[in-house]
Amino acid sequence: MTTPATAETLSGSVSPPIIEGLIGPLGLDVSDNGTIYVAEGFAGQITRVLPGGARSVLFTAEGASVSGVASTALGRVVITLSTFPEEEAPPLDTTLELVNPNGSAITLASLLDHEVENNPDGDQSYGFLNLPAGCQAKLPPFLQPYTGIVESNPYKVATLSPISYAVADAAGNSIVRVTVGQQPKTVAVLPAVPQRITPAAAAQLGLPLCTVGRVYSSEPVPTDVEVGPDGFWYVSSLPGGPELPGTGSVFRVNPDSGAVSLVARGFSGAVDLAVADDGTIYVAELNANRISAISNGVVSKVVDLFSPGAVEIGSDGTIYATTGVFGPSGSVVIVTP
Repeated sequence: MTTPATAETLSGSVSPPIIEGLIGPLGLDVSDNGTIYVAEGFAGQITRVLPGGARSVLFTAEGASVSGVASTALGRVVITLSTFPEEEAPPLDTTLELVNPNGSAITLASLLDHEVENNPDGDQSYGFLNLPAGCQAKLPPFLQPYTGIVESNPYKVATLSPISYAVADAAGNSIVRVTVGQQPKTVAVLPAVPQRITPAAAAQLGLPLCTVGRVYSSEPVPTDVEVGPDGFWYVSSLPGGPELPGTGSVFRVNPDSGAVSLVARGFSGAVDLAVADDGTIYVAELNANRISAISNGVVSKVVDLFSPGAVEIGSDGTIYATTGVFGPSGSVVIVTP
């Protein structure tokens, strides 16, 4: 496992915005020909910017959130879509959609149906486990121990081939493979994330003093999946429930066996990652307002960046990132390490 990020001097720089006026830019992809796709989550749309600068809305869905986008063959993209009947309500469906260059879409799979039928983390326990009975009685209901519930939020997606995709289901705590013409398959379930409660955390969260020093087992919440040059899948993760600073992680997944191993921890709001050809992993830390890197066993800060939602690497090695996810106007910038 690598060491967490420290407060060393930032090594990189950030360009002026190359795309502006975005609404909640949660997802980002750069195709081999340089076309940039942005998933504007809060607008429920995919914006496409061609190499020459021509910009258009490729896809839009009213009453839906789109957070992940990945280019595939023939100018098409796949997107993760959650459709809601109204605000604050559970989704009616969560799907992986194939979007054609003309904006028409085909549903490839329902991740919600897969979750309902399988509940991959159903035997995994979360919350405060093994507390003395007197202490547990002082906890509110939402902090009591529980096992994985039926819930789906396909947050990001990676292209494996023109007909196969890996989906990070943040609410399902799983990585799911979707292959055209087949049923979705759970490849891996991420382990619960331990968070030790400090006196400061207990005070901040309004927890009883008896929880100090105890461990809260959080849902792992996978937020992105990417294929590394070694063939393994890399997954960013932020703990669900009370997320303490520095408890986000990056995991490595063996796509053949489903085995999961920890690569690094110490991130705050790890919502996206990208893997370079040399194996360097770049992580977008939403809560820490920065892009960090994992290289040669060391985690380091690359650049400060306000509210980053995604980081992506083009075929020429250029690093792109979205910024201003929760600002009045989001943008895409180029990051130079």
